[in-house]
Amino acid sequence: MSKLADELEHEVETTRTKLDQTLGNLQSRLHASGLTGSVDDLRETSIRLTESGQRLLDSVRANPVPALLVGAGLGFLVYDALMRGAERRRLSATPGVAHPHDRDGELPENHPDRLHERLDDALEESFPGSDPVSVRITK
Repeated sequence: MSKLADELEHEVETTRTKLDQTLGNLQSRLHASGLTGSVDDLRETSIRLTESGQRLLDSVRANPVPALLVGAGLGFLVYDALMRGAERRRLSATPGVAHPHDRDGELPENHPDRLHERLDDALEESFPGSDPVSVRITK
């Protein structure tokens, strides 16, 4: 019984120590110098972001065509991602429909033996005239 009481007392002391550390951290954060340091950091970050934004706008004004092409490319990427997501949701909502990506493993070209043959052929093409045995060893 006293062993259990000693364990509980030790656990309470450990919890008190952790609580004291947490309270000390909170007090240091809420101290006036800690708050002014946080405000200064936020102000510096805001200034850097404003400067970066201004440089970006200057670059766009100086080079409008490349900026337009980059924007169009990003727009197409977003559009494609949205369309693919909609297609995936549409296909998952129709039960019993065979999805094209589900059957890829059944294709004869994707059989494991055929894949190893194709890998060997590709290695032979990559290192023409080399000994096929050494090519197989290096893969």
